[in-house]
Amino acid sequence: MSFSDKDKEIMGFALEEAKSTLKDGNFPIGAALTINDNLIGVGRNLLHTNEDWYSHAENNLIQKYSKLIMDETKKGSRVELFSTIEPCLMCFGTSLLHRIPRVVFACPDPHGGIATLEKNNFPLVYRDRWPKIERGLLAKDSQELMINFLEGKDTKIFNQMLSAYRNMKI
Repeated sequence: MSFSDKDKEIMGFALEEAKSTLKDGNFPIGAALTINDNLIGVGRNLLHTNEDWYSHAENNLIQKYSKLIMDETKKGSRVELFSTIEPCLMCFGTSLLHRIPRVVFACPDPHGGIATLEKNNFPLVYRDRWPKIERGLLAKDSQELMINFLEGKDTKIFNQMLSAYRNMKI
């Protein structure tokens, strides 16, 4: 897949957010939102900071700019979401309901995310809003951040995740 220089620049902003949230002890996941190729904002994972399971980078970002996204999609603007890790079902649902037409992610989530979903398995209302999903932009950088975060954690799930990220072919 071929990504533009602008795509790489935007994913770079998401990676910077991921690095910042890693310093705070959160999963190193960052997201960036653009409208017509203009950076609107960035978001970061705040699960541990906020002590909830909702505070994913993509959700935080979409929630912050929800009204703007709605207004701009109605005008036909090109809204795009970039994430350092493959969005989970919750974040994908949020982007789908906001009619974001393009989602770009860096590193796959070894435990599954949106890339394996089959559009035709969903009702028509969701199929009509289905975004273009692109993967692999700066994937190695994101993978390394996840490995750095997971190293030294001593729980079964973190060890499973670490093994999956280490064995991932990027």
